[in-house]
Amino acid sequence: MISHINLLPGDYYTQRNNKLSPDVACMPTARVMFYRGNGIKYTNPSEYADDDYFMHSLRTPEARYYAKRKYPNIVKAGYPPNEIHGMYHSWLDSLVVGRRVSDFRTDLTWDNYLDRILAGQVIMTSGRFGSLDGHAVVMIGVVSSSLGPCLVLADPWGDYRTGYKERGGYAINMSREDFEACIKPPDCKGKWGHVLI
Repeated sequence: MISHINLLPGDYYTQRNNKLSPDVACMPTARVMFYRGNGIKYTNPSEYADDDYFMHSLRTPEARYYAKRKYPNIVKAGYPPNEIHGMYHSWLDSLVVGRRVSDFRTDLTWDNYLDRILAGQVIMTSGRFGSLDGHAVVMIGVVSSSLGPCLVLADPWGDYRTGYKERGGYAINMSREDFEACIKPPDCKGKWGHVLI
């Protein structure tokens, strides 16, 4: 039986504790788990919790200016920097890690996810989880099931399988069927994901 988890329970973060707009804090919160699960040391010189510090940093005039220059069409469509995938590898990595440590890919397959996770990595991604469209989660492990391997995720909002009635989102199993239907883009072979470079 496969059981491989790359994020410790104590490194799980919930966006529900975020002091700065918890309803839209899934990406900064997922990014904390991405760094922790991948063993990446980052700085937080503030008195904010780590995910609040990331959110605050991504809402500064400097971040907005950078996003407007690098991702003009996405900004024009109404997305703030904390909701733009590219800001995490192109801007936040440099700010809090001191160098770029990740890339955002749009061509990942189920097997790519399995291989990277079994090699000890976690992958930050997003998808459609019930009424939450564009919600960020972190794939943190692989477990065996009667239907084959399942991915294990850390969801900063809770358990999507309960319609988020269950607020604990650590170590939620996701079948391949759910992966294909939920992870962006839904029902496409090439999936999104932040991966180590």
